[in-house]
Amino acid sequence: MYLSIKIRKSLVHQLKTITILLLFFYYLGLNLPRPVIQAWALFGFLVVPLLVIRRWKQFCWVVTKDLILLLLIVSVPLSSLWSTNPDITLAYSRAFICSTAFGIYLATCYTPKELMRLLIWLFSIYTVINLIVPLIIPSYGIYGGWRGISNYKNSLAATMVMAAMLFLDMHFYGRRYRWCALIGASIAFVILMLSKGRGSLGIFIGLLPLLPFYKIVKQEYKLKMLLGICAIFICGIIVLTASTNLEFIVVNLLGKQMDLTGRAPLWEYLIDKGLERPWFGYGYAGFWTDPTESLGVALRFSWIEGVGEGGGNSHSSYIEAFLQLGWLGLSLTLLSLLMVLIRIVLLLGLTKQIEFFWMLQFLLLVIIISYSDSMGFLDYRNFFWVLYVSTAYSSAIHLNRIFKNCNKIANFQT
Repeated sequence: MYLSIKIRKSLVHQLKTITILLLFFYYLGLNLPRPVIQAWALFGFLVVPLLVIRRWKQFCWVVTKDLILLLLIVSVPLSSLWSTNPDITLAYSRAFICSTAFGIYLATCYTPKELMRLLIWLFSIYTVINLIVPLIIPSYGIYGGWRGISNYKNSLAATMVMAAMLFLDMHFYGRRYRWCALIGASIAFVILMLSKGRGSLGIFIGLLPLLPFYKIVKQEYKLKMLLGICAIFICGIIVLTASTNLEFIVVNLLGKQMDLTGRAPLWEYLIDKGLERPWFGYGYAGFWTDPTESLGVALRFSWIEGVGEGGGNSHSSYIEAFLQLGWLGLSLTLLSLLMVLIRIVLLLGLTKQIEFFWMLQFLLLVIIISYSDSMGFLDYRNFFWVLYVSTAYSSAIHLNRIFKNCNKIANFQT
């Protein structure tokens, strides 16, 4: 009897893990026929509510632990009240709420360490597939660069940065499978180079000096101070060198134009359009689905894919938040990023655990990549958004528990 219950629990756990991985792959954005993507989306719409219902009490408790992020989430469906295209806003909001609920569920169901292990499995599978598929089917996996099974080479490159950093963490600070982790990091770096995602490559190089920081965190107080001062000094030299040689880095090394390949004029135009509706914006997905506004962008910036046909994006998550939700959305976005950053730094300092160091790396990646790409914030079908929501709520839960335990100890001692 006991054995059968144990087997049943193991099967349920394995089924849940497979389901989570399938949802992760959907949000990573795969280059598959439209009917397959629609069926996968339907799978998500059916499964995510079932997962949430199984833990609805914990889910409702977790939702209240980050009020700033909750306000940002709620503002998306509410924007249908002032949207230039209310029906579209509601339709996109449903998909947004589904992906957001999945992120909250991850924080409810998994500890940061457990989620980190799950991500190692995910990135291991995803990295190997993206290496093999283009070799077997070049016409499918190579398009202007190594695209793999992803929709866009830039999204693949950004994901490979995440994978490489996680594998490097496991190689330098893990206890087991360190050489496997190094092989995984090497493969991820090779794919990053083949994808020709120069922006992501620059971010990866910029995040590499952060790797020794975890060693500093684990040192004793006096040594930590000395190493910290050295780290600040080195980072200052890097920033100064980069700022004085910005044109060489952008043009010669990264192969970009100084206007970020046409983004600067686009941003100026979109900011001007956003200032026409500054406080609450055009509503979620309202700007790009408005025929007049999208046509205006299409006439000036024809290189934006899908613009004028209901698609398009501003190539900056911050400008996208401003367009869709105005100063309200942009303020909540920046405030949420700041609060999550503070929480993760506190958790890293208090616990010295590797999972919070990984969270810090991921958050810095999101902050940087959101400047020149729209794959970070408020995207209704995006792995970065799902993982950000999970990270935000998970950090809030664990910091709250630490403070509660400290209060209990203090009360007990008095």
